[in-house]
Amino acid sequence: MENITIRQAENNDIEEIKTVVKKAFYRSGKNEFFNEWEFVDKVRIDPGFIPQLCLIATNNKEIIGYILLSKALIGKNEGLSLGLLAVKPSYQRQGIGRKLIDLGLKKAKEYSFQWVALTGGDYYFQFGFESALKYGIVLSDNHPENPYLKIKFLGSNREISGKMKFCDSFYDKNGELL
Repeated sequence: MENITIRQAENNDIEEIKTVVKKAFYRSGKNEFFNEWEFVDKVRIDPGFIPQLCLIATNNKEIIGYILLSKALIGKNEGLSLGLLAVKPSYQRQGIGRKLIDLGLKKAKEYSFQWVALTGGDYYFQFGFESALKYGIVLSDNHPENPYLKIKFLGSNREISGKMKFCDSFYDKNGELL
């Protein structure tokens, strides 16, 4: 694994990225049309997509990991959402996800974004993410995912609260979070 590199994803990487994401997320019974790997295509045509914040990890040109940061809002404050993060199962628990997150957060700060939010588990605390609830940030009133919403502030402004809105590709035609 000495040849791990991280670079911006390119158009010709998409099918291989989708394969990595499917291997990382597929479970028996998953919807074949509304899932994480089809999201890879969907988000690329969203106005919230930022190509420079769509990164892949490679090992000797084989794509082994993927991270996406896209535009999001909390109230009227623009920032980023982190997700998807995927690492091929055979490369998990080897620091690939950490490298992708570290570089993604560094680039987000370079682009002057003030915060990054995500829905996820305790894994993200090690990167400085905190519960968003303590800042009054929610997905919607009584949303079952509210306790999993996390935020990392990249600047000094922590006076942000309200409802979190991902870019449009995160929602179905009824406006429900996918």
